Amino acid sequence: MTRGIASAVALLRRLRQERAVVVLLFVLVAVTSLAVAAGPRLFNRVSDDGLRYAADHATAAQRNLQFLSVDRFEPSDGGPFDGVTARGASLRDGLPETVRGLIGQDHYVVDLPRFRVADPPNLRTFVTLRWQDGLDGRVDLVDGRWPLAVPPPTVAPEPGSPEAEAPPRFEFALSQQAADLIGMAVGDTWRANVDPSDPVLANVFPRPVTEVELTLVGRFTVGDGRAPFWFDDHALEAAGLAGPADDPIAYTTGLFAPDAYGDLLGLGIPASYHWREFVDTTRLDAGKVDDLVPELTRLEATYSSAGAIRSGSTIARTGLLDIVQRYLHQRGISTTALSIASLGPLIVAGGAVGLIGVLVVRRRHPALSLARARGASARQVLEAQLWEGVLIAVPAALAGLAVAVAAIPARASDLSGAGVIAVAGSAIVLLVAATWPVARRARRDLEREDPPAFRLSPRRLVFEAVVIGLSLAVAWLLRQRGLAATGVSGTSTGFDPLLAASPVLIGLAVALLTIRVYPLPVRGLGWLLARRRDLVPVLGLRNLGRRPTAGHLPLLIVMLTVAIGTFSSVVQITIERSQFEAAWRQVGADFRIDSPTGSGLAERIDPSAVPGVEAAAPGLIDSDVSIETSPGRRSSWLFVAIDPARYPAVVAESPVAIGIPAWFGRVAPDPTAGTPANPIPAALSTTLPTGSDEMTIGTTFQASINGRQLTFRVGGRVDAFPGIAARTPFIIAPYPVVAAAGRGSPLRPTTWFVRGPESLDGALRDLVGTGPGAAGVTSRYDRFGALHDAPLVAGVAGGFLVALLVAMAYAVVAVVAVIVLHAPRRSRELAVLRTLGLSDRQALGLLFLEQGLPVLLALAIGLGLGAGLAWFLAPGLNLAVFSDPASPVRLQADPGSLAAVAGLVVAVVAAAVALSTWLARRLDVSQVLRIGEP
Repeated sequence: MTRGIASAVALLRRLRQERAVVVLLFVLVAVTSLAVAAGPRLFNRVSDDGLRYAADHATAAQRNLQFLSVDRFEPSDGGPFDGVTARGASLRDGLPETVRGLIGQDHYVVDLPRFRVADPPNLRTFVTLRWQDGLDGRVDLVDGRWPLAVPPPTVAPEPGSPEAEAPPRFEFALSQQAADLIGMAVGDTWRANVDPSDPVLANVFPRPVTEVELTLVGRFTVGDGRAPFWFDDHALEAAGLAGPADDPIAYTTGLFAPDAYGDLLGLGIPASYHWREFVDTTRLDAGKVDDLVPELTRLEATYSSAGAIRSGSTIARTGLLDIVQRYLHQRGISTTALSIASLGPLIVAGGAVGLIGVLVVRRRHPALSLARARGASARQVLEAQLWEGVLIAVPAALAGLAVAVAAIPARASDLSGAGVIAVAGSAIVLLVAATWPVARRARRDLEREDPPAFRLSPRRLVFEAVVIGLSLAVAWLLRQRGLAATGVSGTSTGFDPLLAASPVLIGLAVALLTIRVYPLPVRGLGWLLARRRDLVPVLGLRNLGRRPTAGHLPLLIVMLTVAIGTFSSVVQITIERSQFEAAWRQVGADFRIDSPTGSGLAERIDPSAVPGVEAAAPGLIDSDVSIETSPGRRSSWLFVAIDPARYPAVVAESPVAIGIPAWFGRVAPDPTAGTPANPIPAALSTTLPTGSDEMTIGTTFQASINGRQLTFRVGGRVDAFPGIAARTPFIIAPYPVVAAAGRGSPLRPTTWFVRGPESLDGALRDLVGTGPGAAGVTSRYDRFGALHDAPLVAGVAGGFLVALLVAMAYAVVAVVAVIVLHAPRRSRELAVLRTLGLSDRQALGLLFLEQGLPVLLALAIGLGLGAGLAWFLAPGLNLAVFSDPASPVRLQADPGSLAAVAGLVVAVVAAAVALSTWLARRLDVSQVLRIGEP
């Protein structure tokens, strides 16, 4: 009891006397605990944001759920669509619990089979009558009125009269764009018949062809046709065109009166019902995806998601499962990448805590030696250090955890608590381990400040060789297998901690090799410089060789910091530049204007006249061109015609800049081009459609381009082309030649490629206009922003940056701690040397030698290690998932960033040397020489 009280008193006295050191250790452990506890919480927050971002940037049809059925829900006394809403509620209640919890709003759509107008004014016309709820405020009446149910005649018509023979009449409203297209005006009435080829009637026999009269009573406009409410269905907004160019067909959709629903069903036809369940993306929780994925899988298994809708059956369509699975794959890669980013600083932090612990013990060497000399056992010394570590580490770790929980509002993570416990335990173990050599040293060696020299045992060398071999083997396994673990379906199921830790294992192997090799050049230099008459080199190298604590540990910490900085810089630069290149590849220009229907753009759309446009090139795109690659075998290709004289200027000095070969670019437009006697030169992709035969150079083929049959000749093969997705079979032809082949009616461009600054976006959108049928403007800047600003991508880039800053901070603490805690010993040595004639310049040179040589070595090894890790781990990192998974990613480094990392380390060491010099000069020589005297 008395011994325990005495130990406690001695411990408290030590803590009081070394307040600065205690505060340093407390802050270091608290900050480390804060970082460890904050990491998982931040990642949970980024994960949630990433899942919501993926859903928000998907189309409405992809992220939401839709039930479809062909049936007849008769109207009731309560309302015409009570049966429809009841069926929708039943389907929604049958959803799995997690999926049902995501549903915010729900709406329904009722479509009747389409009617074929008997005598259309402009072009063949089909009309689908529709009603859907939630239209208030989303459609605006332009002229006329909303449709009403046509009441039956008050007096029954006489048999055989025209009134008795007249078919039933229904009122409807059309969008202004659709009405103008088909040539209908408000008040017009047209005879129409039920179209028996409508898929809704697939299971109805005999097929009805009932005749009706359709009266247009109103025209409307859609306020925002791109709003999620419309479910990517633009049928009400604009008419769809199909059929050949010389005989187009208009498919229109109009609104009927709800009160006429029963009369329409009285025609003996079924209806197509759509129940749309809208996912509230704010309810998406990445912590529940493990429940969401199997529920969505069971939903797809319960309801068929493809094929025709059969009468009485219900199918479900949603792309939410694909969105979640793609998100999980990207999150798996992000998790492992961030694990790699975080493990490095944690190792540096452990090294910093261990280094400070060793230095503290070295500083206490006289007191510990005195305690041992007066009879204190090794166990008592270690127990005192254990309790000191507990008193410092446990409150510091809890403080760090409390700050992380209070400062970061996010989902809790068990990893935060486990990490804090690991930090506190590691700090205690490191402090006890630092005391172990002194506590276990023989009493006869207690007066020596440095441990006696010893020879490495063969057992230790074998152990280190095994560690190095295993580290390299695991790293090679990572390169071959990849970081993210995958399931049978190929989707990411998480990450392998051992493989994610392989960079640290490689760093450990390099560190062990460095420690073993480091003394050799030091001894060699010492032997060579021993013949010099000056004292500085010999003394500096002797100190490096005899004091490994002040040499090896700072060397390893700085080396790991530089390696982390180099690796982080390479990864960040590679991701950012690959996103930049991916945006160029996807768009093919700074801006691209595309026709919404694939037909020629209006003549007024010519961006070359817009102020600020640096270059513009017209083009023609046909997304589905069928050609015969061999007798009897046809395949579909993407056809792109570009202007070889103007397009290179659009992509000049970009990552996708191209050169136009002479055979392609020097062909003059000719009205006879495109005939078998004068085929148009074309380049084909090396990627072929499934089942297609390869066509050799010089082969001719025919293709229908916007309804015109043209003949082409294969002049070359290319792997990729700007604006075309990877692995897409495509044909490239010169636009001027294709346009001139129109036989007096040139083919107008369907696309414009535009070069210009980001500020040009508004002017181009003003040029194409808004509303139904307006051309679309795609911006490379927006594509890059979407890739770069995605939460998971930004989280990875930010994580590597934070890892670098944290590692740099710990390196600063470690280097400064070496200087400050060694200040008394260094001051005593310099004082003794000054009495022997050492000048201030020589003292400064001695400091630079002791600190500079390890730093230079650490810089060289760290830069090589970081760059080598990036190259070695590139196949496993799969960085393409953050830009374009279909395209390979090339590792890229920025010399400026690497120079900044190295320069910052050098600046830290220089500042530490300056601090050491200042501390050494503060003390008077006579006072320093009396240190240690009674």
